[in-house]
Amino acid sequence: MLTNEALNEPQRLPENWGSIFGLAGIQDKLGNLAWLGDAYVNQGWVEVGEETPTVLTADEANKTIEQMLLTTAWAVAVDNTSMTKEQRANWIDFRETLRNIPNQEGFPTTIVWPNEPT
Repeated sequence: MLTNEALNEPQRLPENWGSIFGLAGIQDKLGNLAWLGDAYVNQGWVEVGEETPTVLTADEANKTIEQMLLTTAWAVAVDNTSMTKEQRANWIDFRETLRNIPNQEGFPTTIVWPNEPT
């Protein structure tokens, strides 16, 4: 999606901007772009990795945990007969892991989120 918003801080450009600037896939083709020197660096452009870690406050992390518990309550409801005992046990374990997140070493700076059961 294109917008007319100014980019005032380093951030990932929308996917469709690459072709506008003629830079689509340039790093894949040329590798390290350090040879561009100041022309590259002084534009305020930065290379952003695939995953930019999100650091949450303890309050934000606890709210996220509560939201996840609310949205998965259906899986452990007594009247839920749509899954096997094993599937239900997996959901119970998942929700218990969510509840234990605040006890993880490094919380809230470093959080290991559990994978939702299938």
